Amino acid sequence: LTVIFFSLGLYYPILSAKYSILDFGLNYKEIRLFDSVRIFYKEGSFLLAGIILVFTIILPVIKYIEIANRLFQRIRIPANFSKFLHSIDKWSMLDVFLVALLLLNFKMNSSFISMHLQVGTNYIALAVLSRMLLSILVDRYNLRKANLK
Repeated sequence: LTVIFFSLGLYYPILSAKYSILDFGLNYKEIRLFDSVRIFYKEGSFLLAGIILVFTIILPVIKYIEIANRLFQRIRIPANFSKFLHSIDKWSMLDVFLVALLLLNFKMNSSFISMHLQVGTNYIALAVLSRMLLSILVDRYNLRKANLK
């Protein structure tokens, strides 16, 4: 379920921008998470683009792979790596900060842009929460399994 939420969060727009002058709509654009990385990269904000890419796309995918591996135990992963991923999973609130930062960036750029959160933001939030819950449940499952041995 959490992977589905994450996929939907990547697919659906997180923000929509409506450009208008005197209430006449000129342009409407939907912004997805990948679009935000591209926008910041094109503006020369490489650090911000990198942070968004790493913390909202790459690390969650790695975390999903690691959780699946902990559950099915296909590949032996060093405990230090699992602990590292678990510790950075707490940085998932960074996702919320980045969405707010995106909103502020677009709001400040022009007085005739109207920004609105879209359904993709909800899916990303659900993915973050459900991934954290899944991680806790997998830890408890593995602990219970280890105690039975």
